[in-house]
Amino acid sequence: MVNFYLLRVLGIAATFLTSCGGSGPQQAAANGGAPANAMGQIVAAGTDQFDAITTLVRQPRCPSAAHALQKISSIQGSARHTPPFGDQVTLRGIVTGDFEDSRQLHGFFMQQPATARKTVGADAIFVVLPVKFAHVASGHYVQVSGTVEELKDKAGDGVRLARINAVSSVDDCGASQPIAPRALSFPLDDLRQRDALEGVLVRITSPMTVTDNHDLGMHGMLLLSAGGRLWQPYNHPELSDPVAVQAQNQRAQILLDDGVNVVNPAPLPYLTASDSSGTRRSGDTITQLQGNLTRLSGEWRLQPTLQPQFTATNPRPATPVVHGDLRIGSMNVLSYFTTLDARGAKTADELIRQRDKLVAAIVALDADALGLMEIENNTEALSDLVEALNSKLGATSYAAVESGVQGTDAIKVALLYKPARLTPFGAAQLPTTAYRTTAGPSEQPRPPLAQLFSDRRSGTKLWLVVNHLKSKSRCGGPDSFDHDRGQGCWNLTRTSQARGLAKWVAGLMAESDEPKVLLIGDFNAYLAEDPVRALESTGYENLIKRLPASDRYSYIFGGQAGVLDHGFASAALQAEVTDVAIWHNDADEPATLDYASRGKRDDRYAVSPWRASDHDPLLIGLTLRTRDVRQP
Repeated sequence: MVNFYLLRVLGIAATFLTSCGGSGPQQAAANGGAPANAMGQIVAAGTDQFDAITTLVRQPRCPSAAHALQKISSIQGSARHTPPFGDQVTLRGIVTGDFEDSRQLHGFFMQQPATARKTVGADAIFVVLPVKFAHVASGHYVQVSGTVEELKDKAGDGVRLARINAVSSVDDCGASQPIAPRALSFPLDDLRQRDALEGVLVRITSPMTVTDNHDLGMHGMLLLSAGGRLWQPYNHPELSDPVAVQAQNQRAQILLDDGVNVVNPAPLPYLTASDSSGTRRSGDTITQLQGNLTRLSGEWRLQPTLQPQFTATNPRPATPVVHGDLRIGSMNVLSYFTTLDARGAKTADELIRQRDKLVAAIVALDADALGLMEIENNTEALSDLVEALNSKLGATSYAAVESGVQGTDAIKVALLYKPARLTPFGAAQLPTTAYRTTAGPSEQPRPPLAQLFSDRRSGTKLWLVVNHLKSKSRCGGPDSFDHDRGQGCWNLTRTSQARGLAKWVAGLMAESDEPKVLLIGDFNAYLAEDPVRALESTGYENLIKRLPASDRYSYIFGGQAGVLDHGFASAALQAEVTDVAIWHNDADEPATLDYASRGKRDDRYAVSPWRASDHDPLLIGLTLRTRDVRQP
């Protein structure tokens, strides 16, 4: 049956568009002989005419096209459609994102008005605009002729994206009714939702949280997530199925870019202030998210067309106050090397910057004993740091446990203490034989360091044992001995190290008849991973679990938060642990605020404890009781 209402609308529309400059039937010959539909629009041969009908919006007149007009959605890619790479095309659409400036993306996004029926590809595309062409204006109707070029990408999901390059002509046809942004909510129901939105102007309607700021300094990007910060699957507050957590994390996140195509942008975007006091912490929240959705370097991202609005939901916290008579700390110092151009500072100036930040953080912690990880494995680096501390606090404020060169790695663990509070009882202990594992390498390149202390106030003795288990990186492929099986590289080795640690320390307790032990350090394992469970199974309490679930993180990797820096109390010590705190002065801060100066065109360094390292320090409060030696 003939739809007379539709014919009336089409007739009205044809008159409306032709009188206003739409490509009417009389222009078909000028457009390479391409047929026209009832609305006077040029369509590709074989295209359903109803599919080409656009919303009835008055569009300004554009000049005759050099090639047959095509819809953007007919050349943009999808999982089921490969763009016509190499073809010369002419497109018409409305500019929704203008990023033409020399520091920006060197082009603009254009989008066709809404179609009556969805086609295979996205409705938008990016146009690389050569300098020789005049700028276009956002909200204007434009006509572009150029070559369909593949946008090289690393996602590996089979979708081949297109952009327009080698532009031969650009015509700004005049102002148009703006395209309304498409609403987009996270977490996505299906990651494939993004394929049909490549280049499209979107508005993110769900509340979003900054979950990673590592690339803010280098690339001007922030990783955002719905539902609060993202958690490592084995550190999730609900400790649910790790595979399900990881899948949910992928659906919940999107990168916020800055529309700038330079490395180390200046000024840095999205900070809270224009001077060295400015930051943008993970955990902050954001509204007014509108821009073009696109994919670059394998990552989906939003190029903003409105300035995002941030709320400092996670402000910088004060130094934690832990209740108890004795404060024990643990701190990763981010490769503190006095040998320049090795693993830490590259120049003398950078070493000063690094030292000053670490001293500021250690002074603020005010620990009576402090375990350190990632100190250069020599005697000079530790002496240098202690000298700097005592220069700030007083000549004998801190001393270091003498341990010399340990193991075979370039870094080692160390232990500082306040002589006014603690007295070393006997010599420091290192494993007397190679710290062997039951599965994997036959030695531990970073052996643990143990020292028995006597508390000057209570007279009670306490073993402090500093640890740094093998890292999660560089394990090789699935054929290697200890590849990543879901808990990072070298998990079997770390688990064996944890068991060996418990056995070695049990020997120290037996030989000294001192059962109070605190294991501290960077265990390179999250809360529910095998090495942590191995220590818990031998009677140690993981003190991190005394904290609220939302506070159980000391490190952020890939936008996912978790705790690598633990404190384990032996059975005899657990009742004397009065408080536990993680000071979030490092992990939530942008990496660009650290001591390094290389490549920073907008250097926001400040002598402060903020981003002194990449791990948050741990503080444990103890109230030691005199040991009752009477036995029943």
